Amino acid sequence: MMFLPESKWSPRYETQFYTIRMNTYTILDKPTPSSDGTTTTFGTDECSLCNHNNKFPAVYYKIEVLRGNTQHTCLRRYSQFLYLSNKICHVTTERDTMHKRHLPPKTGPFHRDSPEFLEERMEGLYQFLMDVLLRPECVNNTWVEAFLELGVSDENL
Repeated sequence: MMFLPESKWSPRYETQFYTIRMNTYTILDKPTPSSDGTTTTFGTDECSLCNHNNKFPAVYYKIEVLRGNTQHTCLRRYSQFLYLSNKICHVTTERDTMHKRHLPPKTGPFHRDSPEFLEERMEGLYQFLMDVLLRPECVNNTWVEAFLELGVSDENL
């Protein structure tokens, strides 16, 4: 698959091309029920992308993944971005500076519910994702594909 920035992407492209949008977040007070009646947090199967973090309330950032004429949404916590960063840092070159310092700061006790802080952090997380997706050595990484649930949209194509 090939990532394109949203400004260069079109729904007319075939499904091997994709882009992302990230412009909203939600605060959940508790896990939400899934269609089968069990409770679920967000992430791919019970994978380590969830980082087994089940503390609530929690801020989830909405990532829209667009491929061809299809689209799906991933909801991700800050800890999942941090986990992804830790998993892919070994893929990058030694000269590379993409590590945790490119992630925006984790919340402080007085910032947690501040809309300004959450908007700024969301923009920082989006920039982190763009940086990752524009790197040839990272874009097809299995951790990145799992984080964006790229296999999910394959089933529906």
